[in-house]
Amino acid sequence: MGRRFDSDRRLQKMNRYKRYTISRKRNLRKGWKSISKDDRSELSRFVKILAATLAVTLAVYYVGVNGLTHIGGFWAIFTGEKGEVVGDTTAPPPPTFSPVNPYTNQPKIAISGFAEAGSEITVFVNDSEAGKTVTEAAGTFSLAGVPLRQGKNEITAVSRDTSGNESQKSGVLVVNFDNKPPDLTVATPKPGQKFSGEEKQIGVTGTTEAGATVKVNSIQAPVLSDGSFRATILAKNGSNLITITATDRAGNEKKIELTVTYEAE
Repeated sequence: MGRRFDSDRRLQKMNRYKRYTISRKRNLRKGWKSISKDDRSELSRFVKILAATLAVTLAVYYVGVNGLTHIGGFWAIFTGEKGEVVGDTTAPPPPTFSPVNPYTNQPKIAISGFAEAGSEITVFVNDSEAGKTVTEAAGTFSLAGVPLRQGKNEITAVSRDTSGNESQKSGVLVVNFDNKPPDLTVATPKPGQKFSGEEKQIGVTGTTEAGATVKVNSIQAPVLSDGSFRATILAKNGSNLITITATDRAGNEKKIELTVTYEAE
């Protein structure tokens, strides 16, 4: 009898809890519906702002201020936004140049290289500013029309990031500008000289600029450190045209032509 009474009491409690839960849900639905449309909109905005604030707080906690600064810098690069990124005090690494020919006969050249993405590159030639460019998202930069002076030119560059931090000066890129033809003299043979006999070989000797290359007709002649050269050609009966061409390291050329005569005995 006592067990049955306890069971009835538990059943009554469960029925009362169920009725309470159903009534609560109905009241909540009625309460939300009773709120005006404007109030519901304001409440939704408040919840969104609260969620955004919480997300930023967690991001700062886990990523840190410096991390967010760099994220903001990358975002500015991809969106094209300009202006300094607040909080970044770290200088970017100095730019590096791509290799170029150290000798040229052109008064202006194009240079390229690598630097921090989105940074401004200032190029100097012999410590004078020669131009500016901006690094691409991939970290590459290029600048055309860099002016050179006759002789040796020392090219350097610095990088300035979106926060205004400036890098140290880059390594020196040396380019020699030379638009003058090399010196060239021919010692032998003399113009109009006559050769005869069974030996048809004619020796061609002379001097040029050290480091230049020399061709005698189609034969490349070795050039010694003092600029002297020697080549041997095979003569044919009659008139023989000899063309000697010297080309320096910048690509400038000087040519001498002379004619000799060979007669077999």
